[in-house]
Amino acid sequence: MQNDLEQFSSAYHQIHSYIAILLCVFGVLGNSLNIFILTRKKMISTMNILLTALAVFDGLKSAVHLPYIIVVYYIHSVSHSPTGKARYIMFYAIVAIVFHTASIWLTVSLAIFRYIAVKFPLRGVTLCSKYRAKLTIFIVCVAAVGVCLPNSLSYSYVRHDSDDISNETRWGVKMMLEAGDYSFVQRLNMWFLSLIVRLLPCLLLLVLSILLIQELRGAAKSRPKLTGQCNSESDDIIERRTETNRTTGMLVVVVVLFIVIELPHGILILLLAISSDFWNFDIYISIYESLGDLIDDITLMNNGINFVIYCTMSKKFRDTFMEMFCRNAMSKYTPTGIRNI
Repeated sequence: MQNDLEQFSSAYHQIHSYIAILLCVFGVLGNSLNIFILTRKKMISTMNILLTALAVFDGLKSAVHLPYIIVVYYIHSVSHSPTGKARYIMFYAIVAIVFHTASIWLTVSLAIFRYIAVKFPLRGVTLCSKYRAKLTIFIVCVAAVGVCLPNSLSYSYVRHDSDDISNETRWGVKMMLEAGDYSFVQRLNMWFLSLIVRLLPCLLLLVLSILLIQELRGAAKSRPKLTGQCNSESDDIIERRTETNRTTGMLVVVVVLFIVIELPHGILILLLAISSDFWNFDIYISIYESLGDLIDDITLMNNGINFVIYCTMSKKFRDTFMEMFCRNAMSKYTPTGIRNI
């Protein structure tokens, strides 16, 4: 088992940087398009305000990860700034988890808002207002910073004196494991990362996704009754419910994908927090470090995949995208005389 993991880790490490760079570029571009489309005047709604905030943090995660990959894999010279590389790694280690935590809890907020809107359509207009969506974003941002404070105290610079003739001093970043007063901070950080950042959101999303699926099934059962009524009012109701179900189904896909990606990682971090053996012996090295590159790439893929989901499952998003980009591109190359006909 251990040898297989080591062989896999060694082989995957060779291509990890290329895959990560492609995923980062895709994440930045995809989330930029999400923000651009979701902020159009006709697209503004409570759900789209939350989706826009989610796109912002997903895009920021990809944006800070791209220089991190370049710094770690492709910048080896330290002649200009001995601590520059270590400083960015420290910055990334602190900031990336804040963005990730905010993204996770915004996903939970989306599921809660959507369930209230579907389950209680009349009260949902008040409970899920645009103002409350913006307030939720603010609360999530503040809470994410607070939860990640132990993480910011869990890293330190480490100096490596070179043995070669260049006599260069290199700096790196490491976790302060069992270092006196920092052992408590590190243990608290692991509990926060496992419970608050990973497992609790996954459990909430699992429950909410089941509830949303039940609502979708209930809507599917009631649709034949409305279809049998041939009048304009029933047609309007069917059209509204169809759009509502599409949006709900799209959100369920986003949530389920998030659970599949985040839950195994959260369980692994929880095991690290519970057992001190994970810090010092082969279990941590063979499992967590061996799968680290793969976990990073899967998380990066999740950062940018929402654009594909929106285009596939949301007709309104797709139509807005086509209207904004495809039609503008066609009109640009259409002769003036034809355009004026």
